[in-house]
Amino acid sequence: MQAPSLGGVSVPRGNGTTVVRLRQGSSLNDFADKIDANPAALVTVLFHLGEMATATQSLDEDTFGALGVELGYVIEMVSAEEEDRELLGAFDIDLEAEEAGESDEDQLPRPPVVTVMGHVDHGKTKLLDAIRKSDVVAGEHGGITQHIGAYQIHHEHEGVDRAITFIDTPGHEAFTAMRARGADVTDIAILVVAADDGVMPQTVEAVNHAQAAGVPIVVAVNKIDVDGANPAKVRQQLTEYNLVAEEYGGDTMFVDVAAKPGIGIDDLVEAVLLTADASLDLRANPNKDARGVAIEANLDRGRGAVATVLVQSGTLEVGDAIVAGTAHGRVRAMIDEHGDTVDVATPARPVQVTGLTSVPSAGDTFLVAPDDRTARQIAEKRQAAERAALLAKRRKRISLEDFDAELKKGKVESLNLILKGDVSGAVEALEDALLKIDVGDEVELRVIHRGVGAITQNDVNLATVDSAVILGFNVKYGERVEELADREGVDVKFYSVIYQAIDDIEAALKGMLKPEYEEVQLGTAEIREIFRSSKFGNIAGSIVRSGEIRRNSKARVLRAGTVVGDNLTIESLKRFKDDATEVREGFECGIGLGTFNNITEGDIIETWEMREIPRT
Repeated sequence: MQAPSLGGVSVPRGNGTTVVRLRQGSSLNDFADKIDANPAALVTVLFHLGEMATATQSLDEDTFGALGVELGYVIEMVSAEEEDRELLGAFDIDLEAEEAGESDEDQLPRPPVVTVMGHVDHGKTKLLDAIRKSDVVAGEHGGITQHIGAYQIHHEHEGVDRAITFIDTPGHEAFTAMRARGADVTDIAILVVAADDGVMPQTVEAVNHAQAAGVPIVVAVNKIDVDGANPAKVRQQLTEYNLVAEEYGGDTMFVDVAAKPGIGIDDLVEAVLLTADASLDLRANPNKDARGVAIEANLDRGRGAVATVLVQSGTLEVGDAIVAGTAHGRVRAMIDEHGDTVDVATPARPVQVTGLTSVPSAGDTFLVAPDDRTARQIAEKRQAAERAALLAKRRKRISLEDFDAELKKGKVESLNLILKGDVSGAVEALEDALLKIDVGDEVELRVIHRGVGAITQNDVNLATVDSAVILGFNVKYGERVEELADREGVDVKFYSVIYQAIDDIEAALKGMLKPEYEEVQLGTAEIREIFRSSKFGNIAGSIVRSGEIRRNSKARVLRAGTVVGDNLTIESLKRFKDDATEVREGFECGIGLGTFNNITEGDIIETWEMREIPRT
């Protein structure tokens, strides 16, 4: 089609179906390269569409979509994974074709990779120590001398020496953070539950996270040697979370252990191997260049950048040129969990690697490049893409407002929810009510996690991985969580009335949601001292922590992340003895909340207002 003239510069037009693929965070320069146009002309076209942007500025998907419609192109934004595949393809590295070309003869059995999860103080670390001490190889080496973030043990199973790799980062936070970065490392999760304590909130979180990842669970009922231990009660409690013991007719293996005296450790290791053999086909090709993931990394004073990597396929050798995320280098040395140097690392083998030029992030994938130059170029291009993506407007994940549009495009088949509330009864009631919503067969409503307390970074990580919407019932954000949710584009909704949450979800599922107002935080203040007044009630002597506190604005009181008073009003505001209309961040003030006197030192007063959302 003939190119129109804009300011003396022609802009090639598409035919309405011409597809242009762009990576996240692309600029007009990148778009111009794809369609062989002058970037200055695209700046002009965008200006006529009401958007001001420079040729080098990173733009979001909506802006490119509007520009594409104007010029007759269909813009497809490439995901980070696709972008990385295309980047590697430019260097003749095709991981998918490589895997597809492998025959069954190439694939050899590999050890399972296990993560230990569970509630705090239920004995995860003690259990890991007991498993380490049971390792026949560790005994020959005189014990483990160095912590490297992961280790491998050997166990004789049915007359065969079998290896198992344990990731030594207990807790579902690390597990989910790695999944958020696309690193599905774990094959099996061991859920540790104390026999004297039973199922606790973090136990439930661990179950939800493992089930969301589709990872088989082996339950270790720990502390069976202490007074008050009741392993049968643990089995009964976990049936509520679809973990039914084999003795009850289910398919989950439960093992009674006592980590301190070392009771049942061999049985637990046997259960892991039996689960791996029964449920998983764990094989990998060791006869190729290594691929894997960085489990953790740090900057060592004497050795420089040090990364603990887990080889997932292929064999890593000393001297290989590797790329891990945006870091690159040549493997100078590899160290195992005993502190010994090794020359090769086969699939499912964790080793500590030195020789990288910078520190990769936990969960970054690594691969062996043909040479140093290629490794450096891949790392540099990844760095540039990462910078561009950060400069672009924040990624917007699924939200209630755009759920119907995404459903019509066929992009989503289920609405994933994470429920957090102030008490477990309210969360259960909300979940029960939501799951009763009749939405037909087109879409499935899934509650992938529910819990009690403030919304945590872990909740946001899980929502990031599974494109979930977080619903908070009488709770607010934990420390530094709002910033993470904003950066990741996770949709978080807060409610104090259960019917509002039900109505919103039902409207979203039926495509009728038309939000008109949103709550905007104005400022927060921490209560330092409380003054008693017979005339005005309790006065909160406070320091403004963020934003500003305005007289007559709406307010709520938070205690440890839980709402203790809502729909309040800042009825009086003083600076020393003088009345004030507003007090800014860093200044002290006296705040009166009218007849509400349930305040204590350390509480947070949060002020907010409802603002109309412009309709688009």
